[in-house]
Amino acid sequence: MHQPASAPADYEDLESWLVERVGQYLPGLAEPVDPHREIGEYGLDSIAVVAFVADVEDRLAISVDPTAVWDHPTIAQLAKYLMTVVEDGVSPQAA
Repeated sequence: MHQPASAPADYEDLESWLVERVGQYLPGLAEPVDPHREIGEYGLDSIAVVAFVADVEDRLAISVDPTAVWDHPTIAQLAKYLMTVVEDGVSPQAA
């Protein structure tokens, strides 16, 4: 499930990638992942969230605390937060 680390071109690119990535952790999901629905509503367990965050870290080459998924509960909110981190060039743990 690893892709080479590369910063997204823009917010829409990142949001689209996050939707796709969450969907990979929900293989039995009948409907498409909604970027405005809380990620927790999809029933991801803590192991899946940690793996998802590791994917994000690999993709963006930043450090992300798994609690960011709960602090920014929708993909849209998480994408906005992550774009800020990428654009600032400072990982929240390094600050």
